[in-house]
Amino acid sequence: MRLATVVSVLTRWWEHAACKGMDLTLFIFEPHERYSVAKIKEAKAICATCLVRPECLKDSLQYSTTQLECYGIWGGLTWRERKELQQTLIRVAPMLYGETNIVN
Repeated sequence: MRLATVVSVLTRWWEHAACKGMDLTLFIFEPHERYSVAKIKEAKAICATCLVRPECLKDSLQYSTTQLECYGIWGGLTWRERKELQQTLIRVAPMLYGETNIVN
């Protein structure tokens, strides 16, 4: 397989997602929509089986700047869980990469 083909497949992770072809209303909630704990658990259970979950989560962390852009379950996490993860990553990144000066 050519490298270009491998890269092309990897950049289209959503084509290999466990949720592909499913009703995406299970995963995506509208702002202020009432959603059930059962719906979240069902979506997370599907994400837990997904081989491309890390790529989905990475994209949701990279491209969503507001709650409205990435509302719902992405990469197996809710918007609030993803925001908490981002905050944790910001705090630990200097330790992981050996940076001693943290800019506030």
